[in-house]
Amino acid sequence: MKGNKKFLVVAALFLLIAVSYSTYAIYKSSATGTGSVNAAAWVVSVQSGSQAAADIVQNNTFTLDDIAWDTTNRVGQHSTIAPGDHGTVTIKIDADGSEVAVGYAITIDTTALNNSNFTVTADPNGDPLTGTIAYSGTSGAMEKTITLNIVWTGVDDTNSNAADIALSGNPISIPVTVTATQNPNPAP
Repeated sequence: MKGNKKFLVVAALFLLIAVSYSTYAIYKSSATGTGSVNAAAWVVSVQSGSQAAADIVQNNTFTLDDIAWDTTNRVGQHSTIAPGDHGTVTIKIDADGSEVAVGYAITIDTTALNNSNFTVTADPNGDPLTGTIAYSGTSGAMEKTITLNIVWTGVDDTNSNAADIALSGNPISIPVTVTATQNPNPAP
């Protein structure tokens, strides 16, 4: 009987604790919230000379303008180029309206030319082919104009003459790619 009394006392104690626990309230509260933020605008267009600006974010293409010739007495006639001619093409990158700094890189693919005397390079006195356009809310402040020099040097030797003749009468394609990216490390 002594063992039953201990069991009875323990059972009564558990019953007392259970009844006491259920009669007391526990304060508990919870809340949820929703935050929102707008994504920064990404607006980049590319324009070459008098050509219409192309929204490269949507279209991924643009058209190069005609070459502005530096020589008045050109060698190539009727909108053609020949050894001895040189000119420029401008590319304007316009990021006005973007709400982030913009990095840009211009690549020129001349591999199809197969003529070392025909070059397309960045103008050494102008903006480089890679760089950053700092964020600005001021209209016109997020623009860069890059000038490309197009030169067909007239060299009279056997290899150059053969390469020049290989290009004669054919359209010359100069693929130019402009890549714009969000600058992940803008200047403070």
